[in-house]
Amino acid sequence: MLPNPSRRRLLSVVLFLLCSAWRAAGANAESTKPIELQVDASEAPRRLFHARLIIPVKPGPLTLCYPQWIPGEHGPNGPINDLAGLKIEAAEKPLPWKRDDVDLYSFHIVVPKGVDSIQVSLDYLAPGTDDADRFTSVPTTPNMAIIHWYTLLLYPQGKAAHDIPVHAKLTLPPQWKLATALPLETEAAPTTTFQTVPLETLADSPVLCGRYLKEISLGASGGAPHWLEAACDSAEGLRASDEVVDEYRRLVAEAQALFGARHYRSYRFLMALSDKMPHGAVEHHESSDNHLPERFFLDEKYRKQATAWVLAHEYVHSWNGKYRRPEGLATADFQQPMRTGMLWVYEGLTEYLGFVLAARSGLYTPELSQENFAVIADWAQNRSGRDWRPLVDTAVAAPFLYKARGDWSSLRRGVDFYNEGALLWLDADTLIREKTGGRKSLDDFCKAFYGGADGPPEVKPYRFDDVVAALNAVLPYDWKTFLEDRLNTAGSPAPLDGLTRGGWKLTYSDKPGDLIKTRDEAAKSSDLHSSLGFIVNNEGAISDVLPGSPAAKAGVGPGMKLIAVNNRRFTTERLQDAVAATKSDESKLSLLLEDDDFFHSATLEYDAGLRYPHLERVANSPDRLSDIFQPRAKTAK
Repeated sequence: MLPNPSRRRLLSVVLFLLCSAWRAAGANAESTKPIELQVDASEAPRRLFHARLIIPVKPGPLTLCYPQWIPGEHGPNGPINDLAGLKIEAAEKPLPWKRDDVDLYSFHIVVPKGVDSIQVSLDYLAPGTDDADRFTSVPTTPNMAIIHWYTLLLYPQGKAAHDIPVHAKLTLPPQWKLATALPLETEAAPTTTFQTVPLETLADSPVLCGRYLKEISLGASGGAPHWLEAACDSAEGLRASDEVVDEYRRLVAEAQALFGARHYRSYRFLMALSDKMPHGAVEHHESSDNHLPERFFLDEKYRKQATAWVLAHEYVHSWNGKYRRPEGLATADFQQPMRTGMLWVYEGLTEYLGFVLAARSGLYTPELSQENFAVIADWAQNRSGRDWRPLVDTAVAAPFLYKARGDWSSLRRGVDFYNEGALLWLDADTLIREKTGGRKSLDDFCKAFYGGADGPPEVKPYRFDDVVAALNAVLPYDWKTFLEDRLNTAGSPAPLDGLTRGGWKLTYSDKPGDLIKTRDEAAKSSDLHSSLGFIVNNEGAISDVLPGSPAAKAGVGPGMKLIAVNNRRFTTERLQDAVAATKSDESKLSLLLEDDDFFHSATLEYDAGLRYPHLERVANSPDRLSDIFQPRAKTAK
């Protein structure tokens, strides 16, 4: 018997629902099938890496993307110039690909019918140590490497990075070991298999690997394990004293006291100790990638004076930058342009809190902490570019300012939202302390805005108004105007009110502090911008000149080479002696300079001797700055 019309309609609906459910189940099954990524780093000492991917697909047009906008880099820095050997296959047959002629990071293919996966192979050509561009490459030496997964893969366009699962394997050279926040599945040397994670997590989890690698436990402060993971070009460089390790244990405890909660399952300070890699650092949610001198653990001048704050800065980013992130930086994938205008919070506040935690944990002595702010204050008031460029524009323009040349930096301005941002947040901190009689501080803002409940990594974006509201919850005040005046006004003076309100003022003496001496020694240069107005290296090359300074008025410019001082061949010591003598000697300071194929003399109108920035207590004022530096953690000594 044939069904009547009602039955036919009902049967059609049932069949439609069943088909829809089947299609949805198929789509879901496909969406949860991971990309298989195999990275062969066995030729890392030769700076050559190989990758092979199996990518689930559907028949039809497909666009694959090479990551362009790299989180933490704040710019379109994906090193696509070093991508080589790209081949794509389906069912063991080559698939032609075509690069997009506008978006050069995109590759178009057509997937044949009946194909549910494609195979992609590629090579990555890591640059030599002289050409490495901080963290947009895979830094290597003959004894170690840092694997950035985003340099070794393509991914399908149109899906958010947190919705693309990846199952990765890594093969290392013989006798090499690795450290990473990425959860392991199996480990059978030389190949390690990692658990399947979203592409977003994979890209945020670099691997430090090398011949000489040491893991140092920092305990489980806050309920999560923490480690120092150090690889070095020598076994000797891994000798960390108990005193050094205790300082980093205190850093973890002080961060927990500041924020009140953590947003990671574990945390690893990855430390690549080498003089052959570009020094610097970049943040990740459950780790930080720190490139430091080979003798970092052994030589106090590196640890306590020049780079002590680096690990503290990157650790703060787990809260400020990874967990709480400006809306414009919380993009869904690595192709969408980032809007960097709020880096004065992301980086500026992190710079300030990194300095504060370095002091509270003992990485910096109180004297070094004071000198650090003196150096920043002196730097800030010499930024002549403030006359035309407001602070917020240095954040908006960050994607190209990160790569700006060092010459004329004062006139151009660079990524000033770091150090000037630190002064801005010191201003806010001391204002809260002053108006609440010391009952509240920026610590309360940090606990409310970045704290909450412990948990695994997540991202909570925010806007300018959210920052204003959180500050108002700590201290009712016109924070909107406070911030906008300091961010948006060109020609405003350097924001030094926080120092004065903190009970200190900027002064100068003829003796450099330990921080300046160490930085000059590490850079093999003399920073005389507070006196003559330029920086000169030990070979006589002048890298920068301050507009309006005695040197600038005498015609000295960046790129020139200093040949002689007062008619005698230049050395750093002779130059410093000559500058010091201007205070008592009536004769002028004479410089002989080489400028390409030409030579000329410059006579400087200067009689103030050597000048180096220091802080001095303001009489009869509360010492809020020293209170800011005081330890907060109960375990701190």
